[in-house]
Amino acid sequence: MEQRVNILLIEDDPDYTMLISVYVNEACGDAVKYVLESCESLQSGLDLLSRREYDIVLLDLMLPDSRGIDTLVKVLGKAPSMPVVVLTNLDRDDLGLDAIAHGAQDFLTKSKLDAGRLQHAIAFALTRERLFQQMEEVIEGLPDGMLIVDRSRMVRYANAAAEAMLGKKRALLTGRLFDYEPSPGRAVEIPLPGAPGEERVGEMRTAEIEWKGFPACVAVIREVTELKKLEHIRAEVKERRRTEGLKDNLLSTVAHELRTPLSVIKAVVGTLRDHLAGPLTEEQTEMIAVADRHIGRLTRLLNNFLDLTRLESRVARVSRQPLDPLALISEVCAGVRLAHRGRPVVLDVVLPKELPRVRVDADMIAQVLGNLLDNALRYARGRVTVRAVAAGEEVEISVVDDGPGIPTEKLPLLFDKFVQLDRPQGGSGYKGTGLGLAISREIMTLNDGRIWADNAPGRGACFRFTLPLASKSAARPTENLAHAD
Repeated sequence: MEQRVNILLIEDDPDYTMLISVYVNEACGDAVKYVLESCESLQSGLDLLSRREYDIVLLDLMLPDSRGIDTLVKVLGKAPSMPVVVLTNLDRDDLGLDAIAHGAQDFLTKSKLDAGRLQHAIAFALTRERLFQQMEEVIEGLPDGMLIVDRSRMVRYANAAAEAMLGKKRALLTGRLFDYEPSPGRAVEIPLPGAPGEERVGEMRTAEIEWKGFPACVAVIREVTELKKLEHIRAEVKERRRTEGLKDNLLSTVAHELRTPLSVIKAVVGTLRDHLAGPLTEEQTEMIAVADRHIGRLTRLLNNFLDLTRLESRVARVSRQPLDPLALISEVCAGVRLAHRGRPVVLDVVLPKELPRVRVDADMIAQVLGNLLDNALRYARGRVTVRAVAAGEEVEISVVDDGPGIPTEKLPLLFDKFVQLDRPQGGSGYKGTGLGLAISREIMTLNDGRIWADNAPGRGACFRFTLPLASKSAARPTENLAHAD
């Protein structure tokens, strides 16, 4: 298929125009057809460039209405992507190099021109222009803003990303002073325009280059708004962890130091309560009972906090062994029944005839189930139900009470430290330490299990946790351990 190349010749010498026309005709072949159109002044050439499409311009620098390199600058100002080959009567390399530095693809000395040289110059100019366009397409497609800034801080080029980041059209960027001082060799943070109340940050890096024969800088701008937010969040998390570490260390130290005097106080109160130091009046007995209850609560708080500190620091010893979950559940529930006998709450334990063996630390899991049962019995109106089922690679255990349920806004916070449930209590009004569920979560993590809570259908709260299976073998038969009060 024949390629058509449209050429615009801007030349005021009619004899040379005729000579170029002859050379162009001679250069035509089976693969390429050159079509020449000419004009005699810069203005007429600029008019033609605005009305018609050309592939290349052959430009004489000495015209009636323009002379020298300024002629080339005006043509490229009109058609920035147009390949231009400069024609000159002066056989001076410095003039040709100056023309190329200002954007010409090539220069030809008129006295040395022939059809072959003209054909090669046109072909090379078109090829170089295609390569330049490909490179410019790459630069235009970059997500980072790129600008060329000369020594006087004038913007000479800006890509599409620079337009978007700086919030200005290219026509309002190029030919104007750059807002920021280039700092070659180092990254500089600059503010980027944004919506009202929005803070955007850019990171600008600059490097010294040569642009069209003159010293300049290339400035690359990358938006780092989200990165700065992430760094800020990381710093906050680090500081929070440091603060929490200091707080936990302080509380742990205080808890350890309090255990000894608390043991002494507990022993003294016990001696008085058991009348070993002599008889007590009825009022004194009541006061000692109040003190004994609060000593018990403080003891539980200290023990829970020390347990949680040990679990969070991962220094707690975990002895995971294969065991029968039915036997563990039954044992824990029997102990809870005994501790809460006389309470007007029924504890139902509904278990299947068989469950697969699990691999956990028995004492830790007993503590988790005991914590959940204590919570459920505290808030239940009349019944607490314990169930267990095999679920894939796990055994799932649930504890459901018929109390008022859990406030929806508290569900995501339940397993955080010192969180108290703001729901009416169905028992004695005892207020927990707020550590039991946090301890349970840490225990489940150490045993490769999960724990969560939601509100039971109808009324009440439902806590669930899972235990990993000891193996993938089938569940071994066990006797029916289902119980009901």
